[in-house]
Amino acid sequence: MNKVEMIKKVRKYKFLKQDAHKLDKLKKNWRKPKGLDSKMRRNLRSYRRLVRIGYGSPEEIKGLNRQGIQEIKVNNIHDLDKIKPDQLIIISSTLGLRKKIELVKKIQERKLKVANLKDIQEFIKKSEEKIKKKSDERKSKIEKRAKSKEDLKKKAEKKKESKEEKTQEEKLEEEKKKTLEKPKVGKGENL
Repeated sequence: MNKVEMIKKVRKYKFLKQDAHKLDKLKKNWRKPKGLDSKMRRNLRSYRRLVRIGYGSPEEIKGLNRQGIQEIKVNNIHDLDKIKPDQLIIISSTLGLRKKIELVKKIQERKLKVANLKDIQEFIKKSEEKIKKKSDERKSKIEKRAKSKEDLKKKAEKKKESKEEKTQEEKLEEEKKKTLEKPKVGKGENL
C-alpha cells in the first residue's frame, strides 16, 4: 500500500477533555480524567475514549502530511543544512522579519519547497518595502524629537535671560524704595 493511500485510510480519533462537548467554557484539548467517580476514567461504555498507544498512526507515515511529504519546521539558517530536497519546509512564525528574509533567500538559492509561503519573490519584495518604510518612519521620529529638544532648550534660555533681566530690574527698584523710605520709629526711640 502506498504511503498516501495509507494516510488517507488512517482514521484519526479526536480526543476531548471530559464534558468538553457539553460546556462551552471548557477548551477542546485533551486532559486525562482524574475524578474518583469519573465514568470516562473507568472506561465505561458510551463514554468518551481515553488516549492510548493503539490510536497512534503507523510508524511509516508518522510526521507526513496528507500528500505523503515530510514537513520540517525551520527556525534558523543552520536548520536548512539538515533538510533533504524531498522534504517540505515550514518557516517558524516566531521568527522576526529580517531573519525570515535571510532564511527565505537561502531557501530560494537552494530551490527548496516552502509550505507556508505562496510566492517567495513577492514575500521578499513586500517585506523589504515594509522594513524600509519602518526605518523611514523611525528616522522622521528621531528628527522630530531632536527639533523639539532644541526648541525646549531655546525656550529655557529665553526664560533664564528674562529672569536675569527681571532680577536686575527688581534690584534697582528695591534700592530706590530703600532710599525713599523713611526709617521707622519704634516706641522707645526718640528723634
